[in-house]
Amino acid sequence: MASIIRIKRSSGTAKPASLNWGELAYVTGIGSFGGTNQYKDRVFLGDDGSNCNPVAGHFYTSMMEHTAGTLAGVTNTRNSDGGIVAILDSDRKIDLWNVDNLRLDGNQFSSTNTDGDIIVNPNGSGDVVIPDDTKLSFGGGVNGTADPDAFIRYDETGQDKLEIGSDDDTKGRVVFTNATQATTNTDGSVSFAGGIGVAKNVVVGGDIIVSGGNAKFGNIRIENNIIASLAGADNTIFIDPYPDGLSNEGNVIIKGNLQVDGTTTTVNSTQSTVNDPILTVGDVTSNRTVMVTVQSGVSTVIVDQVTGIAVNDTLLHANFSASGITTVTAINSGAKMLTFQGTTTAGISTQTSITVVHATDTNTDRGLSFKYNTGIGTANTSEGFFGLDDSSIASSTAGTGNHGTHGDNSRRWTYVPDATISASVVTGTKGFLDVKGIYYQSGNFSSGGVVWFDSEGLQRSTNAPASPTITSKQVLTAVTKVVLTMPGNVTLAQGDIVKQASTNAFGVVESAVNAATSVPLVGVEGTFNNSNTLIREGQSGGTANLAAPSSVATTYVNKPHWTSTLDGGTFWCNKTVKWMLTYLLTYIILDYQQH
Repeated sequence: MASIIRIKRSSGTAKPASLNWGELAYVTGIGSFGGTNQYKDRVFLGDDGSNCNPVAGHFYTSMMEHTAGTLAGVTNTRNSDGGIVAILDSDRKIDLWNVDNLRLDGNQFSSTNTDGDIIVNPNGSGDVVIPDDTKLSFGGGVNGTADPDAFIRYDETGQDKLEIGSDDDTKGRVVFTNATQATTNTDGSVSFAGGIGVAKNVVVGGDIIVSGGNAKFGNIRIENNIIASLAGADNTIFIDPYPDGLSNEGNVIIKGNLQVDGTTTTVNSTQSTVNDPILTVGDVTSNRTVMVTVQSGVSTVIVDQVTGIAVNDTLLHANFSASGITTVTAINSGAKMLTFQGTTTAGISTQTSITVVHATDTNTDRGLSFKYNTGIGTANTSEGFFGLDDSSIASSTAGTGNHGTHGDNSRRWTYVPDATISASVVTGTKGFLDVKGIYYQSGNFSSGGVVWFDSEGLQRSTNAPASPTITSKQVLTAVTKVVLTMPGNVTLAQGDIVKQASTNAFGVVESAVNAATSVPLVGVEGTFNNSNTLIREGQSGGTANLAAPSSVATTYVNKPHWTSTLDGGTFWCNKTVKWMLTYLLTYIILDYQQH
C-alpha cells in the first residue's frame, strides 16, 4: 500500500514564519519575484536556525519548461514575471541572447532600444581586433540580408595592405562629409601620415596645395614655381595643346615675357612670325639660377650655366657686397662656379635668380647662322653665317680660316656661306654679294670716280679725275693667266708686254724673269700657241723678238684679281690698254702706207 508523505502547505502569500531543521513547506499559487506574491509557488526548507529558505517550486521549474537551446518565442504563463532560464543545447548554443540593449541573434549583433548605439569599448589599452583577411562590411540591404556594398579589411594574403573597397565596382564609394578646408597636410578633414596610391581618376573641386614637398605627375615634378622633369623623362617636357597626342597641331599661348636659359633653342615650324620690328641678338644682360645654397660671407656661387659669362662681368643681387654689385674674378666651367669680388652679406637660396651684366669684350661674332644641303646625304650639309664680324679684330693672323685683322679696327658686316662656328667665333671663306647696287653713306662717296680697293681690301672711289689718278692702291679686275715655257733662258722685266702677232694674243709679265725659261703672263687676251714667235715690248717702249714657246699652260681664266695703281707703275691692265692703243695706231699707219 502506497504511503503519502505530507509537508506543510499554505495557499497564502507569505512564507512560513519558521521551520524546523530539515522541515519542508510549500506555498501555492502563482508567484512573482518581489512584492506580496514573491513567495507563492515555492518550496521552502528549514535550516538549523529555523530559517525558511526557498529551494524549489514551480516558480522556478516553469522557467525551464522549453526545448534546450531555444529562447526565441518561448513564454512562461505559469510565472507572472514571464522569466526564462537559458538552457544550452548539446552544441552549447542558444538561439537568442539579449544583454541590456544588445541582442545576439544568429549572425546579427544589434541594439534593441530605438536609435540605440552599439559601443565597443575594450578595457584599458585593449584593442578591437579584426583578424587578417576579414572584411568589415557595410550595406547589404535591410538587416544585412543582401550582399554588402563596401568593406574594410587588412588583406594579409594578397596585398598586405589595409583595403577599403567593394566586390561591386559600381559601389563602395567613400565620402568624407567633414567640410573642413585644408591649408596644410594636417588640418584638413582627412589627413594621411603616409603615402596615397590612386589607381583611377582624381577629381578635386578645390585647390591642390602641396606643402613641404612637390607634386609629381608621371615624369613631371611641380615644386613652388618650378615645373621640372624626373628621371626617365629623357630631360624632355612636352606641352601638347592637341588631344590626339604629341601632334604638331593646336596653339600654346604664353602670357607675359618668355625667358629661355638653355644653350640651344630649336624651332621646327615652317613659318615664324615676330611682331617686334627689331630683333636683338647677343644681349649684354642675362639671368642665371643658383643651384646650391650660398652661405653668408662666401665669394663663390654655383649657377645653372656659365656659358657666355666672362671674367670682369658684373653680378647683381641684393646679398652681394658693395650694394648688391660685384665682379666675376674666376670661372670654373666644370663645376659651373663663379668666383666674385668681396663676399655675400647674407645667404642666397637655391632657385634664386641672379643677373649677369656682360661688361667685357669677348670678341665673339653676332648675327644669324643657317644650315643647308649642297647635295644628297649628310656629308653635304653646310652652315652659313651673316652678321657682325667682331672676332677678327682680335685675330692676329690673316689668311685662310680666319678673317684677319682690320687695319682700321672696325667691325664689319660679313657673309660666310661655308662657315665654321666655334664658341660664337665664325671662320671661313667669305662669300659673294649679289645686289642691284651699292650706296655709300652720305659724305663717304665721290661722284664720277673710279671704284678701287685700298691695301686693307676696303672699296673706295676716286673723285672725278681730270687726269690719271695716282693715289689708288688696288683695283679688282678679271684676269687670265698663262705660263709660257721657252726653249731657252730669257730675261724679262715685270710689266713687259709679250705678244704673238700671228694669233693676236698678248699678256703682261707678272713677275720678273731672270735667265729662266718660265714666263708667267697675266691680263692675257687671245690664245698663244707653240708655233709662232713672240715679241717683247719693254716698259721704255723698246721691242725684241723672242722664239716660239715650247709649251703654253693656262693657270686660270678671268679670275677676279686685285691689281695695283690705276696710273703707270705696275698696273697691268693700264699697260695692256696702252699696248693695244700703240698696236692699233701702228697697224693703221702701216695699212695706210701699203695702200
